[in-house]
Amino acid sequence: MKARALALFFLALFLFLLPLSLLPLPPLGPMGLPPLYLYLFAAWGLVLLLAYLLFRRP
Repeated sequence: MKARALALFFLALFLFLLPLSLLPLPPLGPMGLPPLYLYLFAAWGLVLLLAYLLFRRP
């Protein structure tokens, strides 16, 4: 369990440090939203989903 939690932490760290490479993208993405916002919300949702699957009690 601790190894999976540590792996989730490093995945989240990698996902949230990655947006610095997304800055030179065009200012508008799908539906007129900035790609950085879309990426951050998708990464946040993925981390929450994986944390739920990791720590839920059967």
